[in-house]
Amino acid sequence: MHKPLRLPLFVRPGAPFIARAWLAPCALFAAAAAAQPVPRLELAGGVYTLTLPYVEVASGGTRQAWAARLGSSNLQAFAVEAGSVQPVALLPAAENPASVVATGAGFRLVLPYLEFSVGGSTRAFAAALSSSDLQSFLVDASSVQEVALRTTLTAPGAVKLSAVDVRTVGGASFGSSSRLQVGWTAPTDYTVDHYEITATEALMNTRISATAAAGARSVTLTALKAATGYAVVVKACADAACHRAGSAAAVHTTTAAEVWQLQGSGNTVAGLGRPVADGNARLSATRFGPGAGAAADTVQLYYGPMGVSGQSVASSGVVSAAHPASYLAGFTSFATTSGLRSPASATSGIKSIMTGQGVPLAAALGAKVRLFFESNDADGKTRIYAVDSVDGWLGRDFNRGTPTTCSTSADYAAAGPCAATLVLGVDGDALNPVPKVRAVRQNKVGWPTLTDWRWDGAAGGFMVFTIDRVDGCTTATHNQGYALWNGTRFVPQLDASGCPKAFKSAQAAVPMHIGGARYKLYFGDPSVTAGRLAGSPLPFVGPKKLVYGDGASGGDAGILEFEDWEAVAQARRLVFVWPNGEPLNDTAEGYIDDFHFLTPTGSLDLQVLYLSITDGGVVPFAAAAVLLNP
Repeated sequence: MHKPLRLPLFVRPGAPFIARAWLAPCALFAAAAAAQPVPRLELAGGVYTLTLPYVEVASGGTRQAWAARLGSSNLQAFAVEAGSVQPVALLPAAENPASVVATGAGFRLVLPYLEFSVGGSTRAFAAALSSSDLQSFLVDASSVQEVALRTTLTAPGAVKLSAVDVRTVGGASFGSSSRLQVGWTAPTDYTVDHYEITATEALMNTRISATAAAGARSVTLTALKAATGYAVVVKACADAACHRAGSAAAVHTTTAAEVWQLQGSGNTVAGLGRPVADGNARLSATRFGPGAGAAADTVQLYYGPMGVSGQSVASSGVVSAAHPASYLAGFTSFATTSGLRSPASATSGIKSIMTGQGVPLAAALGAKVRLFFESNDADGKTRIYAVDSVDGWLGRDFNRGTPTTCSTSADYAAAGPCAATLVLGVDGDALNPVPKVRAVRQNKVGWPTLTDWRWDGAAGGFMVFTIDRVDGCTTATHNQGYALWNGTRFVPQLDASGCPKAFKSAQAAVPMHIGGARYKLYFGDPSVTAGRLAGSPLPFVGPKKLVYGDGASGGDAGILEFEDWEAVAQARRLVFVWPNGEPLNDTAEGYIDDFHFLTPTGSLDLQVLYLSITDGGVVPFAAAAVLLNP
C-alpha cells in the first residue's frame, strides 16, 4: 500500500514545476554512444536525494529522455526539485531504464534498478512510485526490494547483422522487411547464463527484444518495421536476472523496404490476373477464418462491379497456407444476386453507394457480417453507413425480405428490410458528425485480425476515412480522419481547435494488424503527382506508403490512439514490381486505387494486396499482389 504523503519542508509550496516539463514534446539531442547512467539515492544532512540522470517518458507516440532530482525527508514521499527536470540524450538501446508511464489514476515512476550509497557501502534496489501530478510521488512499499548490485563484464564480440531470406527478383536483391539475423562471439572470461538482444528503431524509439541460450551465437529478430533504421545491442548475462552483464556497442542497420509483386504475367496491366471478371474500383477484402461455416477459410471481396452503381460480393475458394496461390483462386462473383445497389432515384437519404468493407462480427454480436459503406447522399454530402447481413457469416444477403439485394430508398429506410445505420455523419448532422467536413468516405475499420478474424466490438477498434481539404484545418486536398470505437460508436478524434485529427495528404488508407496493439497503415500520397497523365479522368492516388502505429507508445497500451501513429512525413514508400520482376513506373503505381491489404491465412507469412488498377486510359479492374519479403 502507499505510504502517507508527507511533503519535504525544503520544497517551496507552489513550485513552478508542472507536468508538462516531463511530457511536452521537445527537440531531443542526438543520442550519444554513452554508458547508461544509473539512478542513485544518497543521504546528506537528513535529506534523501534521488538523482535520476536518465528517465524515459512515452508521449505523443515517441520516447523522450529526461534527468531530474527528487527529495525526501522520510523515504516515503518524494517531491521533484524545481528546475531539475531537463531533457537529455535519448539512448538508442537503453536497457530496462527508469521510466514514467501514464496510468488511469495519474503516473507511475518505475525504477527497475537504483543504487543507494551510505556509510561507504552501496546496495541496489528496485522500486515504483506513484503520482497524480508529476510533482509529488508516493513510494509503493510493496514494490521495494533489494536486487543484486550490477557489475560490468566483458562484452560479446564481432556483432554482425545479416538480412534474412535474401532473394533476387528482376535483378534486385533484398531480404525480409521484418526480420534480421544477429550474430556474435562469446566472451571468454566468465560463464554466460544467457544473452539479451535489443533492437531500437530510429523513428519512434520502440524496441524489439529477444533472448538466446548461453550456447547460442545468433538469433533472428522478428516483428521489425520495414525500411527502418535500427540500433542493435547484444548483452551477455552472467546470471538469470542479468545484474552482471557485458554489453556490446550498438550496431546499426536499416531493414529492407516492402516489395510487392503483382500477380499474372508480363509487365503491363493486360497480363495481370483478375480474381473477378467484373471487378472495378471501390474494392475491399475480408478474411473468414475457421468456424465461419460455408465461408470458412475464404476471402470475400466487396467491390463495385463494372457498369453497376453499388457493392457486389465475390468469394474465393478455400485459402491454404500449404498452397499460397489459393488466395487468388476460385473466386465466384455474386454480382447480380447479392450486395447493395444505389437507389434508381432518391430525393433524400442514401443515393449513390461507393466503397464498402465487410466486417465479420463475433458470435456475441450476432455471428454476421456488418457491411460499412459510403454513400454520396441526395443532399450532396457523403456519409458512412452500415447494414448487417441476414445470412450470418456468409455475408452476401443484407435484405430481410425475399430479395437478396438492397436497391431502393425504401429498402434503406429505418423501417425497411435493409435498414441502414448512420455510422459517421458530417458537419451539421444531429448524429455522430465529423465537425467541419462535408464528406467522409473510403472508410476502413481496424481490429486485431491476427487475434481473431471476427470483431468482438470491444473498445479499442478504430476507423480511418478520407476527408477533403478542411478550411482552417488543413490545406492538403486529401486527408485521413480517425475515429475510435468506444464500445458503442465510432468517435471522431478532434484537436484542441475542433479540427479532425488527420493524416494529411493521404488517401484510401487501409490498416493491417501485425500483433498486439500494433498496426501498419497503407495509403496513397496524392501530393506526389509524378507520373500523372494529363487529361485522364481517373483518380491518381500517387505513390503508396506506410506508417506504423503502436498502442504501447503512450497512454493506454491496448488502444491505438491517433498520437500512437508515426507522422505521415515518416512514411516509407512501397516497392512494386510486375509479374516479370520489373519495377512499376510512377504512372502505373499512381493509378493503383481502392486497395486492401490482408493476411488471407491469418499469418503474416502471407500478405496479399487486393487492388484496383488501370494504365490511366482504361476502366480500373481488380487484381492482386503478394508481399515478397514479409
